[in-house]
Amino acid sequence: MVQPSPLDMTNMWTVVVGGPKNGRTYGTEVLQSSSSPSLFPSSSSTLQTMEEMKAMKKQIVELTQKCAANDAKFAKFEELVKKHMPQVFHSEEDSESDDN
Repeated sequence: MVQPSPLDMTNMWTVVVGGPKNGRTYGTEVLQSSSSPSLFPSSSSTLQTMEEMKAMKKQIVELTQKCAANDAKFAKFEELVKKHMPQVFHSEEDSESDDN
């Protein structure tokens, strides 16, 4: 099977979506230029994007771990407050039941 080039793919997509209108191919959010269609990224921008995605995934993992640690700290703090200041929780529960 023959794989179309990125230029051919861009041209086909432009035709499928109804052609360029005012310099924009609707459905792609890409400005079309007659000299260099940019629907498909170059390999260098793809590599940069992959590196950015790896960095974002790492940051997500780190932030998720921080959130879990903070949740555990908050749960301990909440238990201490319940133990030493039970009236705070009873008054909140009472006000919640009054609202219903």
